[in-house]
Amino acid sequence: MLDRMNPPSFVDLEPFTLIKPETLRASSGLTAFILEQGRQEVCRLEITFPAGKWYEPYTGISYFTSKLLAEGTKQNSSGKIQQLIAQYGSFFEVSPGNDQVTLSVFCLSRYIKPMMDLLEEMIEQPLFDADELEKLKSQARQNYALNLNKTSYLAGRSFSQLLFGDQHPYGKVLDEKAIEQVSLDDIKKYHQHAFHWNQASVFVSGKGEDWEVFVEDWMKRKNILGPLKGSLTYVSPRPVGQVLKIDKEGSVQSSVKAGFFIPSRKDSSFPAMYLYNEIFGGYFGSRLMQNIREDKGYTYGIHSSMVQDIHTSYWSVQTDVNGDNAAATVHEIKFEMERMQQELVSEDELKVVKNYIIGSFISSLDTPFSFMDRFKATYFNELGDQYYEELMRKLLVVTSQQIQEVAKSYFDPQQLNVIVAGK
Repeated sequence: MLDRMNPPSFVDLEPFTLIKPETLRASSGLTAFILEQGRQEVCRLEITFPAGKWYEPYTGISYFTSKLLAEGTKQNSSGKIQQLIAQYGSFFEVSPGNDQVTLSVFCLSRYIKPMMDLLEEMIEQPLFDADELEKLKSQARQNYALNLNKTSYLAGRSFSQLLFGDQHPYGKVLDEKAIEQVSLDDIKKYHQHAFHWNQASVFVSGKGEDWEVFVEDWMKRKNILGPLKGSLTYVSPRPVGQVLKIDKEGSVQSSVKAGFFIPSRKDSSFPAMYLYNEIFGGYFGSRLMQNIREDKGYTYGIHSSMVQDIHTSYWSVQTDVNGDNAAATVHEIKFEMERMQQELVSEDELKVVKNYIIGSFISSLDTPFSFMDRFKATYFNELGDQYYEELMRKLLVVTSQQIQEVAKSYFDPQQLNVIVAGK
């Protein structure tokens, strides 16, 4: 009979090593990573270029260039491309981000070759049709107009602009003006500059056979020299203790977003910061949830997170509350930050959070795709092959005193930048 009165005992973490992909490198710089794992005959193919917002000459170029890759080639219309993807029972998406642009396909393993051919065609022979660009612009305008009615969007946008400034790629917004200025000629120039095979990284994961031979042969055809990415540097204003109120007429709720810059995950104090964040607001049983949801009833959910991009690291808290409770919510956030500075975390609470982090990490590694995602994080951020293994081991020995030290050093409530959007 199941014992529903007592939780199962926790098994201590034993040394482990994550499955790593095989690496193939061409002399030009093109790199591929292959992870043949799994039980189901499915695979994920990803091709990534350093062509995100960080590298674009002005706002919107990366986004529209990336989206147009799937909207027709010199051989196939956008409708035909969608038909081919459906014919092979595949799923395709293009993801323009802050630093990279990734083209991804999920498909049955036996269809990886025709899907690779299709991605190659999109990258090398995009049509860049004026009508398709106008359709994308129209969709972007509609999305922007809809977002302006969302207090969470207004808070998030203002938070990014405050943190990074309007001259930093991460702080720029795809608004009406930015959408309008994007031209087809600039898109073509950016494509020629940013989408070269020598800058690409290819990731293949799933259950397969002889993928290494297939990819190696494909890379020989793509071993073409091209321009190298230059080193770009942008300066952020690094605000401290700023408070901004954005009024939204007719809104009954307010969205709160608060935070500041923190050291990167390469910093020696990162394991303690990781635990600080989880205890403070990183999971359902966090202090923010217990205080602001369970005790005060101000919100359905509140959480904190550490954002670790290639070129920046920051910490933030976000929630939606009734407008009348916005000021009280900010007060309680700062109260909990002060509490983390003044009181040691109990051994029981620390043990629960450590167990939660490690259990969540292990349970997340349930597919070859999740193993590849972990590897990509270490690869793009230059963290080393053993980063996650070492991080889990370091988390286990972090003490309450070390958490209090990072609370005092990096999480000062007086330095908290606060955005409140809505009522």
